[in-house]
Amino acid sequence: MKIMLSNKIRMPLAALLREAGGIADLYAGSGTAEICSIEYDSRSVRKGSLFVAVEGFKSDGHAYIGAAVEKGAAAVLIARERTHDFSGLSAAGAGVLAAQDPRKALSRLSAAFYGFPSRSMMVIGVTGTNGKTSVTYMLESIMRRHGLNTGVIGTINYRWGNRSYPALNTTPESKDLQETLYRMKQDGIAVVIMEASSHALELSRANDIDFDAAVFTNLTGDHLDFHHDFESYFYAKKRLFDLLNASRKKGRCGIVNADDRYGKEIYLIKNQYAYPLKSFGVDAESDYMPEKGSVNNSIRGLSFRLERPFPGLPINLKLPGRFQLYNAIAAFAAAHQMGAAGDEITAGLEELSSVPGRFDVLTAAKGFTVIVDYAHTADALSKLLKSVNELDHRRIITVFGCGGDRDRSKRPLMGRAAEENSDLVIVTSDNPRTEDPDRIIRDIAAGITGENHEILPDREEAIARALSSAERDDIVVIAGKGHEDYQIIGTEKIHFDDKEVAARYL
Repeated sequence: MKIMLSNKIRMPLAALLREAGGIADLYAGSGTAEICSIEYDSRSVRKGSLFVAVEGFKSDGHAYIGAAVEKGAAAVLIARERTHDFSGLSAAGAGVLAAQDPRKALSRLSAAFYGFPSRSMMVIGVTGTNGKTSVTYMLESIMRRHGLNTGVIGTINYRWGNRSYPALNTTPESKDLQETLYRMKQDGIAVVIMEASSHALELSRANDIDFDAAVFTNLTGDHLDFHHDFESYFYAKKRLFDLLNASRKKGRCGIVNADDRYGKEIYLIKNQYAYPLKSFGVDAESDYMPEKGSVNNSIRGLSFRLERPFPGLPINLKLPGRFQLYNAIAAFAAAHQMGAAGDEITAGLEELSSVPGRFDVLTAAKGFTVIVDYAHTADALSKLLKSVNELDHRRIITVFGCGGDRDRSKRPLMGRAAEENSDLVIVTSDNPRTEDPDRIIRDIAAGITGENHEILPDREEAIARALSSAERDDIVVIAGKGHEDYQIIGTEKIHFDDKEVAARYL
């Protein structure tokens, strides 16, 4: 993603360092250079850029310092522990900056370069394993109804006004994030709703955003290939509430799921935060909760009445799926705490007709239904299929796979969730990437104990098989990719859209 700025910024290096508040020091050379951009990819460097050498997972930015200087970098930033390796750089005409943590320096310097844009907009961060995208779509609809120009940064895209950019990451790198916020501010955006992924929080991408609100949806098994253990995964998510604590904003508020074990953990330490924490839930006594027995889930949508804080208030979503109950209440709580009125919130929720790749419904001429959904964790798949089981149906046929080069621990759990909630499971490929698809499928099949499953590694063949097997009143669930319009096989990304493929066979 490259967002073109309508005007170019230039800032003296010394002024940039001063605005960044000591996150980096001038190690060698002069601070008089004019900085025209901040880059962490040497291919984007141009004359006058500041190149920040970030150590990545596949490559180390320090290896590209020479290339950045050759392309005209006015200054480079390196890890303080490696200054002795680059002592001759200033002789090449580039200023040399040193920082204890180049990732944190990239975030702070980028925020300073773009004038700390989050300080003059409302920013709502949403974190958790599942539900983030749906909550951001709901909040977008509500805030527009509230009369505010709204932007969204998330899994599907980064969008505001009539602009939309494909999302390379759920939460972009800090420099790209600050640049996006700056552009949104230029275009008159008043509120930004952003998904905060655990990767981004762990890698300091959101460090220098002044949040107004933080929402925690839930925490279930995922990304353990990156975080290594569940506690580390939780602490990464929890960092959003620490960033909210560091925010300069007035009227801040945290929103947590009281039915979730880890949401409760955050709520129990609410006295450690300089802002109020509000709870939402269905089972636990919460600040925001639905009336018991009022929930109705149908293929046409989900409806319920609130018990708190507006007893009896009806909400009629066009979105089906009982799992959307939590997302709707989370969005209601965040919007209410940020100043939206109850009638604005209900109108905004009811106006939202769909969330791309979340319970997308297609109807077949033979009288069966197809649901395409992004569910790619055991918890999400289980909740999706439980919601589908609430609908009128004869059989449920589920097609799904798991991504390669990612958390292996969730694969048998997803197999078990599919088997327990389906009449027939067809195990296939998702995005195998560089991993052997057969190994991925074996991992999934280890969680399936019965005979109600088939294995078809080719995803299109698996979808075709499910649709040809379906009869009147059956429901076919195609899970795992949702809005994605590609499949990654090896290192190649090919076009593949579950909904498109299903529609073609229908």
